[in-house]
Amino acid sequence: MEKFLLIIREDLKRLRQHTKKEQLSELLEMQEWTDWIIASGNYIDSNPLKSSGRYITKDSILSDGPFIESKEGVSGYYLIHASSMGHAIEITQHCPLLKRGLAVVEVRPVDVQQR
Repeated sequence: MEKFLLIIREDLKRLRQHTKKEQLSELLEMQEWTDWIIASGNYIDSNPLKSSGRYITKDSILSDGPFIESKEGVSGYYLIHASSMGHAIEITQHCPLLKRGLAVVEVRPVDVQQR
């Protein structure tokens, strides 16, 4: 089994306009998907990300969040086991936010090398 990082990207403006009810509804949907991944035996870890943070460049640390003038931002991640990129994509296609067109998900293989 290989490891894959699923990077959840969402529209930041939409997220800022979320009502508490919408936030809870999406959280419950994502928890169901997480439970499904856990039950499949492919789950390693996942977390939502806060919108606060710092954007760091070679010459400076900018303080207006990690999304500097961006429409889309990373709202969370999943680390999973999958037998192939195709298998990781199959798992990802069950993401409720992806299915509803509310997010895009970048699927990246983790490069695990011997040390």
